[in-house]
Amino acid sequence: MASASTDSVAQNITEVNRKFFNDQAENYSTNASHQEVIRIVGDEVLRRKEWSGVAWDEDNTRLLDYACGTGLFSKVLAPYTKQLIGMDLSEGMVDIFNRSVQNQGIPSEEMRAIVADLCADELDPVLSDPGYLDFDAVISTFALHHFSDAPLAINRLVERLKKGTGVLLIIDFRTHDPVVLHGTRSHDQHQYSDEHQHHTHGSHADNQHQGLEESEKTENPVKLHSGHHTVTYNGFSDEEIKRWYGEAGLVDIDIVDVGPGTGVTTVVKDPKTEEVIKMQRGVFMAKGRRA
Repeated sequence: MASASTDSVAQNITEVNRKFFNDQAENYSTNASHQEVIRIVGDEVLRRKEWSGVAWDEDNTRLLDYACGTGLFSKVLAPYTKQLIGMDLSEGMVDIFNRSVQNQGIPSEEMRAIVADLCADELDPVLSDPGYLDFDAVISTFALHHFSDAPLAINRLVERLKKGTGVLLIIDFRTHDPVVLHGTRSHDQHQYSDEHQHHTHGSHADNQHQGLEESEKTENPVKLHSGHHTVTYNGFSDEEIKRWYGEAGLVDIDIVDVGPGTGVTTVVKDPKTEEVIKMQRGVFMAKGRRA
């Protein structure tokens, strides 16, 4: 049983994340770096459809996108699903997600998002509705490192999967050193590196690379959100992920690199020295099937 102090820390991390991403929501979808990351990660997932073990069938597949944000990644995968449900802590992110879906004329029965915290001590009763259970796949992208308790989060995501066939897919950073800003450990905004862009699979890779170069020329790094205070983990090792997946009741576990080389470049600006720091980080995708 968690102690009161542990619960308090977890609640504080949750509230910090909620406030931060609410503040980011309005401009999140228009950020060029976010768009490039999502397109590339989407390509990586779709070209590994057979590896994932997910049918990706527009007539049958039900997908949960946890920590869905404004739905950038959801839109990439939606054409390959019958129903896509997004969940996020941030009311602002969920509002923009649903407005975007509505503007595209997509019925809410096919695609929608709700405000939800699957890691809460007491879950919202609405989450017991059959419409939020028995998913064919659950995916969470660059979110696990924000959670206060990663093993708990994985367990809660597994509970949403269909028994016997449901697949959990998590995409996140490999273990990395923290950034040190003026003596303070920090983490910040991620975007795909030039090296990775060159090796992206798909016919539009060259255009993506050109677009990112242009955005870097015109976008002041100060405008890239400084989210170091929302980060709990400095990435994850294969051993950690495999252990947590196994403890959560997953089988057929496998982990692959998302793109060759260094994966992503983290852009950080030291608020005191004005120094812009770039760190390259590896990215993985982990799968596991609920037994």
